[in-house]
Amino acid sequence: MKPGAENPALYRTLKDVLERQVEVISVRFEPDAIQKRYLAAEIDPQRVVPPTGSESPQLEVHWKLTPPHDEFRIDYADPNLEFHCGWHQDEDHDDLGVAHFQYQTASMETPHYEGAVFEAESPPKLLWECCGNLFETVIPDYTAEL
Repeated sequence: MKPGAENPALYRTLKDVLERQVEVISVRFEPDAIQKRYLAAEIDPQRVVPPTGSESPQLEVHWKLTPPHDEFRIDYADPNLEFHCGWHQDEDHDDLGVAHFQYQTASMETPHYEGAVFEAESPPKLLWECCGNLFETVIPDYTAEL
């Protein structure tokens, strides 16, 4: 497999990680199960603390194996609150380090960015760490003011 390519085996493992999240209703490969370019998870808005409304938030995971650091995007969007956040490890915002966290609310004209450091190193553990942070800290803390 060439560097920077999507890895179907990795996506199957990451899909399993997402399916283990209690907030997740369903996970699907996009654009389909053959191409597997990214994962899209539907979130139950009533399982999110605090509950956010009637429309299902979405969580997307894009991952490419690229040495020395994988490139990934873990993005959460809640249409009920017009809240978007995510962790990105890519070539954007090099001034913040290898990875960054960003969020935006309806009242913000531009997203807020901050550097991110992870304890986990493997893709499944890193996704698990981000999901835990998302559902246990980010959503309750960042949406409390909305």
